[in-house]
Amino acid sequence: MKLAFISLVGLLLSGQSFGAPNKCVSPQPPPVTHKKPNFVVILTDDQDQLMNSLDYQPYVKRHFIDEGTSFTKYYTTSAMCCPSRVSLWLGQFAHNHNVTDESRPHGSYYKFQAGHLDDSWLPVWLQEEGYSNHYIGKFINGVNKDNTVAPKGWDHFEPLVSPGIYNFTNPIFSLNGGPLEAFPGVYQTDLILNKSLARIDALVEKKKEGDNPFLLVISPTAPHDEIQEDGTFTPPVPADRHKHLFPDAKVPRTPNFNPAVQDKVGWIGDLPLLSPLQVEEIDHHYRQRLRSLQATDELVDSVVKKLAANDLLDNTYLVYTTDNGYHLGQHRLFAGKQTPIENDINIPFIIRGPGIAKKQIKTNPATHSHFPATVLDLAGIKRPTNLDATSLFDPEHTESFNVEFWSNQFTEGSSKLKNKKNSYKALRLISQKHDLYYSVWCTHEHEFYDMKVDPYQLTNKYPAADRKLLDRLDALVAVLHDCKGEVCKFPWRTIHKDGQVHSLDDALDAKHDAFYSALPKFRFKSCKVYYDADNEGTQ
Repeated sequence: MKLAFISLVGLLLSGQSFGAPNKCVSPQPPPVTHKKPNFVVILTDDQDQLMNSLDYQPYVKRHFIDEGTSFTKYYTTSAMCCPSRVSLWLGQFAHNHNVTDESRPHGSYYKFQAGHLDDSWLPVWLQEEGYSNHYIGKFINGVNKDNTVAPKGWDHFEPLVSPGIYNFTNPIFSLNGGPLEAFPGVYQTDLILNKSLARIDALVEKKKEGDNPFLLVISPTAPHDEIQEDGTFTPPVPADRHKHLFPDAKVPRTPNFNPAVQDKVGWIGDLPLLSPLQVEEIDHHYRQRLRSLQATDELVDSVVKKLAANDLLDNTYLVYTTDNGYHLGQHRLFAGKQTPIENDINIPFIIRGPGIAKKQIKTNPATHSHFPATVLDLAGIKRPTNLDATSLFDPEHTESFNVEFWSNQFTEGSSKLKNKKNSYKALRLISQKHDLYYSVWCTHEHEFYDMKVDPYQLTNKYPAADRKLLDRLDALVAVLHDCKGEVCKFPWRTIHKDGQVHSLDDALDAKHDAFYSALPKFRFKSCKVYYDADNEGTQ
């Protein structure tokens, strides 16, 4: 029987209007300054939050954690480089920008260009307000010798170019779409540091001509795996000066590390225990990741000192983050990302600058899609209307968002495991009272974890969960799966048109039981490796 999917948003809005207009929440104003602030973003690749990588970076601690605010419930909503990085700069979830993979036809720089996504994104919005924008390092996959043209919005675009993106000792760059420049034998992160310091010097000279605010993005590839010419993934290569560090470091043996009892759905549930040899390989992989991050840590120190020496630090916001997390042994997974487990989606995000509290930890939920609104607010620039998320500092923010993925999953390192049924929607709902994970897979399987009780996601409670609670979570997944703009920001307002429900606690009132029970549930028709709006929805 052919399934007919309908939009729950359309169902809820059809023939009806809101009882009261949505309240527009004014963001907290940026600190009062005499000139527009600068922004420096250090964007690493595949850096974990939950395997304690930040504990091995003393300069990140000194210059970011101790001097700024850490968002410990910050997430990528698609645990893969291309969709995550595009969301970071567009402020949209992957189902809206539709860059959902690393390579063509569903991802990469080519897909980005085909969608003309650089017509309207953060670099352009800043440039229109007088900012000069500068990018050095990894951008996204698909920047190669045949495609180095700079996207709109960058005054200085100097990306790593394939096959030199994932080669730590033979990096290749192109400046503003110009000829390739290879640096055989030069350690990639050190080269990115030198280019970044030279760029800061150039910006200092430019500022002598007047108030010229800037955005500088510095994006080393570490701790991403190195990729060989045959496509093989191998652990990252550290600088020679760091290759003997941390000889005893091991992946933290958390309860979800290679668990004796596996309670996952789909292909993850079928994984066998990792062998002792595989565990040794994973621990080596972990040490190489930590070692590769040491040059990044030194980069942080040098960049901050260079800004301070040129009196730029007091009027500059600095951000340290990554594109997605990483797993090594959790839930018997070998090495990689792309799953909705917490290790892959919960990532570092630390910000410091004018008016930002020091040594502060914030636990309000946030995603890469919150980044553009945050930057625009801090710069005192009006936000465009098509953003899917508010600023990190908005006094009112959503408690929920969807994590989404459509692609083959593959395992990095020596394992050749590849799985085709890895498409899912996973809801994260985080508030003072709740910390919930709920997923719907293309295999029609479900997972539910109360993360306050089960932070390591060890026991899938979906079969025994309260059906009334699941009805509310199903409604959120259904609304968020294809949301845009305000619906993404405030899904409860879409579900309850009278504006009386603002949170899960409000929705759990027994008077709404029949309403939620009757709502259609979200599901996939089949498992596809790309986003097809007709393949998912409410029946």
